[in-house]
Amino acid sequence: MSDPQPGRPASRVEIPAPRWDGRRVLFEVLDEDRLVPCAISMNALQDISEMRRFKPADLMKCFETVRPRIEAIALDKHRARSDAASGLLNIWSDDIDDAAEAARPA
Repeated sequence: MSDPQPGRPASRVEIPAPRWDGRRVLFEVLDEDRLVPCAISMNALQDISEMRRFKPADLMKCFETVRPRIEAIALDKHRARSDAASGLLNIWSDDIDDAAEAARPA
């Protein structure tokens, strides 16, 4: 079976491993049966993990540590965007700040 294309239905979805492209971590999240291609900037990753490391191996460890929070932000952002929007969903530092604000009790 070939890998599903982002945004296409798949009966059995294998989520590719996250990878560092020199500027950001590329990853996919699963929304129902669709892969959503995502990226998180180095600054956003450092903000959410509260670590200031610059080696790619350290950034990938940070990503894995906070991956559930990153995926939740990505899914919220994906579900809030227009159905006409497609392509890479980027997570920036502002998205981390917005998620933190939303999580604070009133």
